[in-house]
Amino acid sequence: MRPAAGLAFMVLVSVACNEPASRQGEAERVPEPAAAPAPAPVRAPPHTGEESPPIRKDGTVYAESELMGTRVSINVWAGPPATADAAAAGLAVREAFAEMVRLEEIMSEWQRGSELSRLSDAAGGAPQRLSPELFAVLKRAREIAEDTDGAFDPTFHGVGQLWSFKPGAAPPSAEAIAAKLSLVGWQALELDPVAGTGRLAKPGMKLGLGAIGKGYAADVVSQLLVRKGFPNHVVELGGDTYAAGRKDGKPWMVGIQRPDGPGVVGAIPVTDGSVVTSGDYQRFFEYEGKRYAHIIDPKTGWPVPAERSPKSVTLVAKNGTDADAYCTAVAVMGVDAGFQFAEAHEGLEVVIVTQDDELKVTSGLRDVLVLPPPPDPKTPPGASRAGAVDREAVLP
Repeated sequence: MRPAAGLAFMVLVSVACNEPASRQGEAERVPEPAAAPAPAPVRAPPHTGEESPPIRKDGTVYAESELMGTRVSINVWAGPPATADAAAAGLAVREAFAEMVRLEEIMSEWQRGSELSRLSDAAGGAPQRLSPELFAVLKRAREIAEDTDGAFDPTFHGVGQLWSFKPGAAPPSAEAIAAKLSLVGWQALELDPVAGTGRLAKPGMKLGLGAIGKGYAADVVSQLLVRKGFPNHVVELGGDTYAAGRKDGKPWMVGIQRPDGPGVVGAIPVTDGSVVTSGDYQRFFEYEGKRYAHIIDPKTGWPVPAERSPKSVTLVAKNGTDADAYCTAVAVMGVDAGFQFAEAHEGLEVVIVTQDDELKVTSGLRDVLVLPPPPDPKTPPGASRAGAVDREAVLP
């Protein structure tokens, strides 16, 4: 994980470009976590030294930084009649970034000293006392793993750590994957709610929360901003977006990035909900003529085969924790099985872009998804259509 970069209050308009990070929940609302008995040390939040950040022409205060291995941003509605609260909004945003730092230091599988890493290091040993935050995430992760029959599995990191998707990477050997595959299995994650402890039953098992931790962080940060008096905002962590309240009385519009270029395939109006996108188009490598994308099937230890993999999955749920994990699960299931799973689950909606660029939209989104206008016959084939959906409306 990269350390926090300087927090920048930016005067700009940006499409909600969903950038998938490393992939492989309490239902309606994620309960607000209590403070851990011995919280991890908190790095000071980035600070620009400004007492009052600028309010953009659309009435929002916007800030971004680098955390959890990706770009993170917060967009707070502070327009009329709340313009006098710009300084308070800036302070709340800084506190929100500090909270993300604290959660990263608890839940990162890449930080050797994190609480999650210590739990993995103790695999096969005695139960470990867990902070309320980590216990809550692991409990929901285990529930979603069971609900998806292991398509989402927080123990995937035992085999997932073998993979790198940087340019020039090579796949691990079949023998190496087979040797680690026995260490994957959510059933071996043991949690004791009375004692507040957790344990991995098999030595060598590893936990990874890359497909649920950012969604949980978005939920927690949103709750913090509400407590600070800013109920209308968008929190975005590398493609995991939580939109709370409204912008100037209207729902926030969250764009779905085109997998094959700039622009969006559509936009979803959201109020108090989460939108998460995962796709095979940004993190991949090619080796000996074969393409390997970053979404790993926990049951095989290999990336989801191209013949059943969607180009992208955008999933809508009531909270970021669920949206993050279920989005990964649907991507792992593949186009047909994943679509059927989401259609059958109340509270989940998806937009799937297939390898043939077909849009598959579940029934709950068909009447609300905002599509760009049909292409202008005078537009040359392959020309960028960025801006077909109003960029001022598609935020953060």
